[in-house]
Formats: sequence, structure tokens, C-alpha cells
Amino acid sequence: KNVKMDHTKVRDLVDEALALNETLFLIDLSISVNNKIQVTVDGDNGVPLSECIRISRNVEHNLDREEEDFSLEVTTPDISHPLKEKRQYKKNINRIFKVKTAEEEFEGTLVE
Repeated sequence: KNVKMDHTKVRDLVDEALALNETLFLIDLSISVNNKIQVTVDGDNGVPLSECIRISRNVEHNLDREEEDFSLEVTTPDISHPLKEKRQYKKNINRIFKVKTAEEEFEGTLVE
């Protein structure tokens, strides 16, 4: 049997884990049709592996695999992905960025 995972329940569990460390924030949460849960988190000072594991455990230990089988991945944003949250810009001040528009591409340092 394949039951679709409850997105709100998973989001609440992720938020609960993130609340214990105010420097962390959610970038993305997706659940595929076959219940592959992908959580992307970032942090004002980066995200230690131990925090990814802690968030993963909080979700995993509060979902029942007997009820709904799932896979879970907690990751940090890939450097090649565009920034999605305002807090990501703040932590990347003084870094070099490429900005693409429909017509051209710019490269420069993020100043503020």
C-alpha cells in the first residue's frame, strides 16, 4: 500500500527541529509521489552535518514506516542553485555572484 505522506505533518516536524536552533531556516521541502521527502535547510553560519542529522531524526522518529513507507534526505543548498530566501543573501554578502537575465549575464560582488 502506498499512502501519500502528509506534507503539513512533515513541515511541522521540520519546523519543530529548526526551532531549536534559530540560526537555521528552511529553504525547501518536497515530497514525491513515492514519498521521497527532501528537506533543504540553510543557516546564517552554515549548517553542520550534526544539525542535518538532528533534523532528519526528528522527522524520521515521528513518522511511522509501518503506516507510510518513505525515504528522507536533509541537505544544504547546492552552491550552484539560486538563492531563495532573504536570509541567504545576508550570509553571502561579499561573495561573488553571477546574475542572469533573459538578455545577458553579470558577475559581481554582493555588497548589501
